[in-house]
Amino acid sequence: MLNVFITVDTEAWPRHPEWRRSRLREDIERDVYGATPAGRFGVAYQMDVLDAHGLKAVFFVEALFACATGLASLRQLVSQIESRGHEVQLHIHPEWLAWIEPSPLPRRTAQNLKELSQEEQKVLISLGLQNLREAGAGNVCAFRAGNYGANFDTLRALAHHGVRYDTSYNVCYLDSDCGLHTPRALLQPEEIHGVREFPITFFQDWPGHFRHAQLCACSSQELEHALDEAWRRGWRSFVLVSHSFELLKRRKQPPLPPLPDGTVIRRFERLCRFLSTNRDRFGTCGFRDLDNTPLGPCLADEPLRSTVRRTAWRFGEQAVRRLWVGR
Repeated sequence: MLNVFITVDTEAWPRHPEWRRSRLREDIERDVYGATPAGRFGVAYQMDVLDAHGLKAVFFVEALFACATGLASLRQLVSQIESRGHEVQLHIHPEWLAWIEPSPLPRRTAQNLKELSQEEQKVLISLGLQNLREAGAGNVCAFRAGNYGANFDTLRALAHHGVRYDTSYNVCYLDSDCGLHTPRALLQPEEIHGVREFPITFFQDWPGHFRHAQLCACSSQELEHALDEAWRRGWRSFVLVSHSFELLKRRKQPPLPPLPDGTVIRRFERLCRFLSTNRDRFGTCGFRDLDNTPLGPCLADEPLRSTVRRTAWRFGEQAVRRLWVGR
């Protein structure tokens, strides 16, 4: 059985000019709950589809925003997710340092955690954990850095706070935001600095180029092929990444309202059907479901591979999708 982690980075960005007065209400409606004139396609919709297929997801909830807006919205979100049997885990975007008053790190700003010292990262992780726990989250044992912007100090800081799992490693971001450079590409979970690192799954889509397993970045055929191949190879885990706003388009073009992204919605629904009808091979799980048994040797020795045909199909699909993003 291949453990499939459907992970959803759940966050809102302060775009509305009156976000402080409204305590981020409009931005949360858009980015977290996916409000559009055609309906809502955020976390509640995603959970509806997951629940209809008997699947579980892990929602990595950005927790620093509550320092600028109060805990009410975070508490409501945590309750909605956990009451339906899904997991809330910790997500941090240090960009919020610019808007928290008083700042937990005076005169410090950062786009990525890796720009901060280990001690400074400990402060932000502690604050995020405190906010989630005060909002009613259960066992917070896993973490993902905003922008995948972690480094090895992040893992040491997580271990200091007893957070057992991290899933910030994204091979496609190693040349930019992600600072988790290892001697060889991580394909499966490994113990690093007291934390079990669960890399976001990726595949080679053409020679010398990798694509990470994200709904808006991969076609359904690519995701299904990658899942099939990982199962055939006997892999232990497959980590998919998504966002609370992943099923929307035109969310960065105010005053135009966002719209549902039909292409990505169809991919999400098809993925859920695929996993549901192949329960004999794939099981969705959370990090709380894991135990502390030794990982044993990693049997993965080379990346998953797609095919030219599947890659070409995605290029065509994405071209059509981009054509309609602004409409």
